[in-house]
Amino acid sequence: MTAAEFIAACFWPFIVIAAFVLRKIRNTAAFPLAVNIVIVAAAAYVVLGAVYDKSSIIAVNDIHVVFVVMGLAMAGSQLRQPPLYGSFLDKAKALGWMILIVLLGSGLAWYAGRMLLLDHLTSRLVIEGRVDRAWRSTGRSRADYLVRIAGQSVKVTEPLYERLDKFRPRVRVEVGRGSNYVYEIEYLSN
Repeated sequence: MTAAEFIAACFWPFIVIAAFVLRKIRNTAAFPLAVNIVIVAAAAYVVLGAVYDKSSIIAVNDIHVVFVVMGLAMAGSQLRQPPLYGSFLDKAKALGWMILIVLLGSGLAWYAGRMLLLDHLTSRLVIEGRVDRAWRSTGRSRADYLVRIAGQSVKVTEPLYERLDKFRPRVRVEVGRGSNYVYEIEYLSN
């Protein structure tokens, strides 16, 4: 397990422990110190997530789970809206914003959740063949690491990309149907 995988694997346990600790000590003198520690650790996770997001398949899945949680929080935030007051135009504008936020949150949760469900609850696509080409995609956001195996393009993490680009071996891979990321790899003899 690499350091990036370890950090990514510790993300959700950290969230659960931090929430539990903050809930238990909320009315004590230690609460401000605990809040500062959680804020610093959360900021470190955000920075590490931005830097090492393509270094581990666990980090890729963590990002999708974060998007699901954010989307559900966005959609759920509109459930406790106060009654609408004012003119018809004010009510219509507030209702329009509520509907837009619910739709955006639901769309974000659906997009990321669909990837996770297809990756983990359906059978994976198995591809066997030689690595034909390895390249980085271009675009406005961070580039994906792509590899073509037996004529099919799949996404890989950065460490796997470096190995496959250097040696171009014959491999058997299992690819998630939602994200198109390689989850398992087996090196075959020539």
